Amino acid sequence: MDTTLHSASGLLDLAPTSEGGRPGVKKALVGHGCRVVMFRFAAGQVLAEHTAAFPILVQCLSGTVEFAAGEQVVTLGPGAVANLDARVPHEVRGVTDAVFQLVMLDPAARPEGEPTSGE
Repeated sequence: MDTTLHSASGLLDLAPTSEGGRPGVKKALVGHGCRVVMFRFAAGQVLAEHTAAFPILVQCLSGTVEFAAGEQVVTLGPGAVANLDARVPHEVRGVTDAVFQLVMLDPAARPEGEPTSGE
């Protein structure tokens, strides 16, 4: 069993400034069974409707965003978290300038350089 601990720090600073009207996005960490991606939204920016291949856990770290899935919309402020199943269409809207963390629960995810199952 691999007991290696993987971490990332400075997540608020890691999220890049948005460019071209789109939120800034940067991969922060690939760990065992998860991928962490940071987003920086300017007020009014939208990450258009899309789906994720795996269940996701999202958390607003600063500012405020609206997270919408179908008719359901939740407003997330600092410290608020939401969970969504795989392949559910959703979008994110920046209500204010905000930093948003996405954790994709991908059972096949492994830190770079580590073998996958069966190797």
